[in-house]
Amino acid sequence: MILAVLTVVIATLALTYGQVSVPAGQVWSIIFHHIVPSRAAVSANDTIIWLVRAPRVALGFIVGSALALVGVAIQALVRNPIADPYILGIESGASAAVVIVFYIALVSGTSALPPPIAAFVGSLGTLILVFALARRRGRVASARLLLAGVAVSFALAGITEFFSTLNPNINATQAQQQWTLGSLASAQWSQIPIAFGALVLVYVSLRYYCRALNALAMGDATAAAVGLDPDRFRIRLLVITSLAVAVIVSLAGPIGFVGLVVPHVGRMLFGAEHTRLLPAVALLGGLYLMAVDLLGRVIFAPDEINVGVLTAILGAPFFLWLLRRQRLDG
Repeated sequence: MILAVLTVVIATLALTYGQVSVPAGQVWSIIFHHIVPSRAAVSANDTIIWLVRAPRVALGFIVGSALALVGVAIQALVRNPIADPYILGIESGASAAVVIVFYIALVSGTSALPPPIAAFVGSLGTLILVFALARRRGRVASARLLLAGVAVSFALAGITEFFSTLNPNINATQAQQQWTLGSLASAQWSQIPIAFGALVLVYVSLRYYCRALNALAMGDATAAAVGLDPDRFRIRLLVITSLAVAVIVSLAGPIGFVGLVVPHVGRMLFGAEHTRLLPAVALLGGLYLMAVDLLGRVIFAPDEINVGVLTAILGAPFFLWLLRRQRLDG
């Protein structure tokens, strides 16, 4: 209940503040006018609220929620509290694939693959590569997995930057640069159903597999004892999470550390049992990204800081703290 109230409060603040401040009452009057067209006439700020801020806030909530849920899934699958889709290179693989497809379309005049499909191929391919590099004697060590993920992520970030700079169109290059840093600035209502579909896919899948996730978090032996094939389950869920990440990255670019920070906060507040954890993390992730995006819009207004830049600034120290604690604990 508290999280639901906070969601409304943060959403209201995000809709209200920006380069032009709009009273909260007027904001919700505009929103309700579009939901129920028979209400009062549209105000002069209709375009700002309905066509610019509302889709941005909606996309921010969905992206944050989906990335947080993917973080929960990956941490359970690899049994490592400092794993997330950004650190393992999944987001970097998706963004590199999308940028390469953009470049091919620019050179050839035809698009090889739609961006979400290209992102899925890139994210899943990266995941397979990282696990292959981390596997030794039939086992995947957590330390090797993280090192392989970071190394591959840096390499793919370089590839993304390389193909971005090859674009001779300055305006396209600037927009692409903003996207590669992670941004909600180009959010449109047409993107919301696609993003929401990815969120529903990952949430419903994880809720269905709650018992399996609880068992797997206790070890492969425990999972096998309750009739679960750990390897098959990992493959199935990694494909689902890769698809969700691909859709999110194709819309908002790579936004890092959400899947690291939010699951930890969720476990501290609500415990590690996935039946309780998943809905809490879904709300927390949406709240977190809406709040960070709002901060990026107002802190240096009228200039704007990309949400992906701020999540990295906030998430990197948290990652280092977790890394140090894990090392000291064992």
